[in-house]
Amino acid sequence: MDEDRLYFDPEIETMPRAEIEARQFPALKEIIEIAYEKAGLVRQKWDAAGITPADIQSLADFSRLVPFITKDDIRAYREATGDPFGGVLCVDRSALRSITGSSGTTGDPTILARMDLHGTQMDSRFDRGFWDLGIRPGDWGVTMNPTIRGSTVAPFLHFGITPICLDHNPSEIGRLVEISRKYRPTLLSALSTVLLMGLEQFEIDTGVDLAEAFSSYKAVIWGGEPLGPRGRMLTERWNLKIYEVLSLGDATITLQSANQSGAYAWEDEVFVEHVDPVTGEPVPDGSLGELVATPLQNRVDPLIRFKSEDLVTLTRAPCPSGRTHARFQIKGRAGDQIVVSGNTLLPISIWPTIESQLETKAGLFQIVRPPQPEDFLRLRVGYAGKPDLESLERRLKAEIRNQLGVDSKLELVPNDDLLKLGPPHKIPRIIKLQV
Repeated sequence: MDEDRLYFDPEIETMPRAEIEARQFPALKEIIEIAYEKAGLVRQKWDAAGITPADIQSLADFSRLVPFITKDDIRAYREATGDPFGGVLCVDRSALRSITGSSGTTGDPTILARMDLHGTQMDSRFDRGFWDLGIRPGDWGVTMNPTIRGSTVAPFLHFGITPICLDHNPSEIGRLVEISRKYRPTLLSALSTVLLMGLEQFEIDTGVDLAEAFSSYKAVIWGGEPLGPRGRMLTERWNLKIYEVLSLGDATITLQSANQSGAYAWEDEVFVEHVDPVTGEPVPDGSLGELVATPLQNRVDPLIRFKSEDLVTLTRAPCPSGRTHARFQIKGRAGDQIVVSGNTLLPISIWPTIESQLETKAGLFQIVRPPQPEDFLRLRVGYAGKPDLESLERRLKAEIRNQLGVDSKLELVPNDDLLKLGPPHKIPRIIKLQV
């Protein structure tokens, strides 16, 4: 294998757009026929819309006629029928080798059924991504991935990376530093807010030069939620090259490109659409829209026209790297928007205000959504240590007013109270006001 070549799979990664689209419809046709026959939710939605697979003779027909599937649809089907797979499983349960799920921070996890130890086509997308980031077979890599979405070492092994496995827990920070110095791995997957807090505290407590300890890493994967401004400052101080791992509409996951112009939506594996979150109509390339995904390889539990709730900018223009598949950048989630006094806010816009104070520098907070709009922003904010809470609240409110232009009502809680609410790598950022 020529380790100096630009692409892991040059034919697929640089395929002309016309050929990408020509290959998509035959694969899509096969998937929708399987799903209509086997998946109860798909059959229910299509019958209600008055269509069958025979009505779909092109990609345009698919986008024009096929109803969306949402997480609420899956939950409702599960509650009505008792089917834990929410009406999307297309194989006999006895054929499954593993059952895993999404993180579930916005509600019940999406159950992911597997006839292998990890998802369909996971090997190819990580092979391409690792190669793009400069990783090569024979490298060593640290995996600290949370145990969601299947085997965390399988992509390493398939590509030829020797995995060093640690728990996704701040208690492992000392071992991570020791292993990084001893074995000089080139890949770390994956950092999170929780581990970043642990690394900063380890640096304070020990005085260890983390930039030196981590100097062998070519790429560090970040996952779960956006990297806040202060987190980015820390990773830059430690000279870490951060690349995000992103969900592609629960159809798959993918890695940010090495040139950080977006994450690749590998279109030989997923048919991606980019729509207005309210009307469902297509929006132009480069504009903000909701990501909709349909797998082209998954015959086990395909989500057909799944509305991800992820608000993205998406382009199908060729990447400067020469790759021709669509790229997208997540800007927020449709359900995460909140309007306060005419201002539309997302968690990412609130982050800097929380990180501005020493006691809340970890950036742990939750937006508390009321049943009816209010003229102030409700937040639960995590703090470290034993600060003067009145002073902290006063300073945070002033910062929120200064940066966001809104008043606020804050509930201050210890960081640990928030950390225990979520999976290991993140917390729910939106909660409903309990009345």
